[in-house]
Amino acid sequence: MKKILLWMVIAFSLVFIASCQGEDVGDRTVIEFWHMSPVGSESYSGMRSIITDFNNSQEEYFVRGTGFSFWDYWDKINIAVSSRTAPSLGLSTIDDVEARASSGVLYNISELIANDESDNNIDLNEFRQSQKDFATYNGQLYALPFTATTRALYYNLDMFAEKGLTAEDVPTTWSELKTIAKMFDEVNTQNQITRIGFDPTYGNATYHGWLWQTGLDFFDENQNPTLNTQGHVDVLEWIINFNNEFTRNQLTAFGEGNQLLGLNPFASERVAMIVEVDGLYQQIINAGADFNYGVAPIPIPDEDGIHVNWGSGFSIELYDNGKNEEAKKAGAFEFLKYMMSEEVQMRMAEVNGWIMSHISAMEAYVADKPIMQALLEQVDFATDKVYIPYAPSWHGNDWQPYYTQALDGTLTAQQALTQARNNYLQKKANYEATN
Repeated sequence: MKKILLWMVIAFSLVFIASCQGEDVGDRTVIEFWHMSPVGSESYSGMRSIITDFNNSQEEYFVRGTGFSFWDYWDKINIAVSSRTAPSLGLSTIDDVEARASSGVLYNISELIANDESDNNIDLNEFRQSQKDFATYNGQLYALPFTATTRALYYNLDMFAEKGLTAEDVPTTWSELKTIAKMFDEVNTQNQITRIGFDPTYGNATYHGWLWQTGLDFFDENQNPTLNTQGHVDVLEWIINFNNEFTRNQLTAFGEGNQLLGLNPFASERVAMIVEVDGLYQQIINAGADFNYGVAPIPIPDEDGIHVNWGSGFSIELYDNGKNEEAKKAGAFEFLKYMMSEEVQMRMAEVNGWIMSHISAMEAYVADKPIMQALLEQVDFATDKVYIPYAPSWHGNDWQPYYTQALDGTLTAQQALTQARNNYLQKKANYEATN
């Protein structure tokens, strides 16, 4: 009986897989495209429709889309690229295109565009130079900007109204941010935070994001770490001391409480202001929230502050698995042109709720969406983090332990920055010794 059940499961799986392949491929060249809209996701049907329309538009290529959840995607694509089993096209992070281009796993898109004599070639003027720079290696494009992620200050207008404030009172500087934030802080009888005005570590606020607003960065032009300056100490201490009337345990418990409930603290109306990505707009819609809110530039330092935010957008890339697959390469480029067209970029924004990179497409898409209009304005002030070969995760796993210890008081700001810098210097020495 168990064997019969096993064979029934296998048979059903094969039928299911076959049905998922869509229409008959025939003698068309199959193009594999990996994306982040898996079966069961809200964006799956929309993505499938986009791919199907391309397949129905011509008879030479057949695109087979495979969707993975956001977190699974990165493991899958990184393993596939490193093992030369990557799909024909896929999404990746635009800030480290250089790493893949230099290792020879990406096709040169500049060459493909230059050799394309069709009437539907890619118009590179529709993409921001700031993003194209990150997709460039040795003067050539090895990827195209796909999304135009940005970060901004979300503020709850209903909470503002409780305190007699309006959109005119939205803070523009660090000092204004703290003054207004303190108007909203609340704790219960157990001394637990129940509402907070703002915290510079919540949402998508980052240390390097605040740092950039002062004109500083983690590394100099020679990629040497520069964390041992008073400017760094000042920024980190500002973050640490912003809510110093609360303990770190109180702040952590409040933040983790939202995470356990699966709620964004702003969408659940537990914070008055938060720095978040454009994706929060869609999260609020999906949550069915009906409060009034707005979006504004992230407040900057009071003196000589710079209007900048962290972009962290996706790229779209054509993968070279070293198998001389010219037909797949040509087909992948045709699908790339389709995906980067104005019409499809608008459809992608509708499907995923993302701000896409195509300038004209997004201007049309946000025309009747005031919040998205405000977010799109911030894209022009977004930049990505520099790629450091000896420390590609410098902003994440490399920095986070020291940042956490500075926040919880285990290390002073100066100690955390010094230890982090020493760690980067050691990584640099190790890298240079073997490369």
